[in-house]
Amino acid sequence: MVNQPYPVDFESIFEFMNAAGIRYVCVGGIAVLLHGVDRVTADLDLVVELTPASSLKAIEALLAAGYRAKIPADPRGFADTKTRRQWLDEKHMQVLSFWDTKRTRPDVDIFVEYPLDFETLYTESVPVKLGRGTYRIASVEHLIVMKRNAGRAKDMQDIEELQARENKHKKS
Repeated sequence: MVNQPYPVDFESIFEFMNAAGIRYVCVGGIAVLLHGVDRVTADLDLVVELTPASSLKAIEALLAAGYRAKIPADPRGFADTKTRRQWLDEKHMQVLSFWDTKRTRPDVDIFVEYPLDFETLYTESVPVKLGRGTYRIASVEHLIVMKRNAGRAKDMQDIEELQARENKHKKS
């Protein structure tokens, strides 16, 4: 049996989101990784602006890039506030998940509702320059709040690692 590596091309996702003019913030494991903490993750968690026009633009960008929703419904329904609320209330959906038909990029999870105030999350996000562009990731402070709210064991580990890294930087 051959082990398949995790799809690691998250940068192209940021590129097409930027090209489409979508306001987003990367949160979750990749954001933790981009803050300098060694971590493995198989998906890219994004908070996008949830206005109908902006959220539809994000869904259309994902579909045009070869992503497909993991739900048995038209993902364009995400742009409708009432539909999102129904998914959240009836299906307990926290994120709308997409998979890459090429299997070269990680799955993408888009939050169904804001984990924090979007304007604050966006304006206080950290622009990170990588090889082909600059991308927005959540600040350490916001990541810690979101991970504390999630409360899973891996989130608690991320908090410890982020705080240790921050403390190390403050001492230097």
